[in-house]
Amino acid sequence: MKLGDVSEIIIGLTLNRELLSSGYNYPLFSFKNMEANENFEVLSFRKKYQKEITQENDLLFRLVYPNKIVLVDKNLTNLLVSSQLCIIRPNPDLINPIFLKWYLESDLGKSNIEMQIIGTTIKKITVSSLRGIYIPNVPLETQNKISNLITEWEKEKTNLKKLIDKKDKLYNELIMEKIGNDGNE
Repeated sequence: MKLGDVSEIIIGLTLNRELLSSGYNYPLFSFKNMEANENFEVLSFRKKYQKEITQENDLLFRLVYPNKIVLVDKNLTNLLVSSQLCIIRPNPDLINPIFLKWYLESDLGKSNIEMQIIGTTIKKITVSSLRGIYIPNVPLETQNKISNLITEWEKEKTNLKKLIDKKDKLYNELIMEKIGNDGNE
């Protein structure tokens, strides 16, 4: 089956055409703000938008290479999406969003996406090509089980990263203590 068969794909808004100094206010999604855990810039528009606004379980897909995918959780809802991104809104009766994100980020999914990328200087994928990306036809029940495994593995990775960060800090402090003691003798 194709991605367009199991989800709605919505291109983000071209900002410079609609921007105003007052009107309807929307926080604008950006990877930079999300990764830095910063507030999103608020922009004003002349009309009200619904489709281009994030909902929980949407996937945000950067159309320009390197592609990035983000699963929208409660913290990322009600954000406006610009035309550099598209919203993949999975049909919950057909596909699990966690499974879909995992598949699109898997080697096979990346390979399918890369075959559709156009351009030499600026590499990107069109929305129509994205709609045609192959998605394996896996029963929803199996997708849900896989999703549970993915969620558990993500939790484990987070906990392991925290442990590594704590150990780094501990060993750096021990080494600095040794350097400090050796320098005073």
